[in-house]
Amino acid sequence: MSVNIKSIVYAGCPFFLRPLLERIEASPLGYRLARGAFWSLSGAISARGLGLLASILVARFLGKVGFGELGIIQSTLGMFGTFAGFGLGMTATKFIAQYRTTDPSKAGRIRAISSAFAWVSSGITSVILFFMAPWLAEHTLAAPQLSGLLQIGSLYLLITAINGAQIGALSGFEAFKTVAKISLWSGLANFPLMVGGVYLAGLSGAVWGMTIAAGINWFLNHIAIRKECAEAGVPYTFTGCWIERPVLWKFALPALVSGLFIAPTEWALNAMLVNQPDGYGQMGLFNAAKQWHLIILYLPSMLATTTLPILSNLLGENKKRQYNKMVIANSVLLSGIALVIAVPVSIFARTIMSVYGKGFSEGWLVLVVVAVYSVFWAANIIIGQALWSTGASVTAMILGAVRALVLLFTFAFLVPSTAYGMALANTIAIVLQTFYQGIITIKSTNRFFLAQEQTSL
Repeated sequence: MSVNIKSIVYAGCPFFLRPLLERIEASPLGYRLARGAFWSLSGAISARGLGLLASILVARFLGKVGFGELGIIQSTLGMFGTFAGFGLGMTATKFIAQYRTTDPSKAGRIRAISSAFAWVSSGITSVILFFMAPWLAEHTLAAPQLSGLLQIGSLYLLITAINGAQIGALSGFEAFKTVAKISLWSGLANFPLMVGGVYLAGLSGAVWGMTIAAGINWFLNHIAIRKECAEAGVPYTFTGCWIERPVLWKFALPALVSGLFIAPTEWALNAMLVNQPDGYGQMGLFNAAKQWHLIILYLPSMLATTTLPILSNLLGENKKRQYNKMVIANSVLLSGIALVIAVPVSIFARTIMSVYGKGFSEGWLVLVVVAVYSVFWAANIIIGQALWSTGASVTAMILGAVRALVLLFTFAFLVPSTAYGMALANTIAIVLQTFYQGIITIKSTNRFFLAQEQTSL
């Protein structure tokens, strides 16, 4: 932190927390984490607040059914985005963090191949979506009128998939201050584009608005990565990057496959929901509640962006004690933050949902259940990152498949085919995943450090 920022933090810190603040500052690891967390949070609150306000205004303009249509469009783009992203964001984060100090040339090549392959995978996927859109809209979403909007969304898909690789690279550099600034500016751009778009052109205006905002995000990320590479002494070139292609199938591919079990499953459940009576109305309720899932998870998710690169760096330096302390402390911290936000959201659920407009207040119980599973989700973020940081990509892929099967089975056979049932199915799946992934992560971490110790002997 700069001197000015540090003085502000100390001035606003209660006296009984001063010793803790001093301990954090004295600890190199604690300071790295605190610095990353501070800058991640600085851009998070305003950006997410604007995003929430935009979603409320968009919902009031579109109504419950229209907001449900926007939700299924976003879900479809998210499903295709899993293919387009190809796990390259996580790949860039892990390997740039691991090699940026010990082997800058290798870090530069991995950044390059991640970027290049992001363009290829996202371009191919976007073209596929563009031509599949009419069939998807008519035969799986029961809404032929959404065909053109999905085709517009294919451009959004292209841009956001590349953004994922860019943000992964910036996180690998631990450029959290930069990411925070970009998040803030992107949020400021997204608000007028989304709200103005839906006001002028309805649902198509909303889709165009979020696409243009994604383009602004890409431009800012592009400038930032070149700057971080220059400052870190990491070459910004594509020359020789093909030599690093093993990371594509050893790490990126398992990351992709892991995501493939989740995103298509969630999209399939959404498609099942919209095909029910009042399906798009129910989707509107779930989409509104899910905005608060994102709110509850926003601070934990932003803090978590500081964790994977640091964990990967600690692994590279074989610092087992610091690694374990960080995993435990962050799991408690993130779930605690989520709980603090989830409790008032649950208490005021009926009021919150009514703000979205006519017919939304009936979904208050959906919001309560969403708040519950968001807390478990927050704890699971760090557990999952710890597993990925050890390179146990195949294990993580299998766990993703198990969660997807639990989610699909629960929604299809155990709960009602409503927005409430969707929230309940997600809760059951994430609770089970948190416990079994936690046990497996502990075993995987112990094996990794044992192997490191045996290698050093």
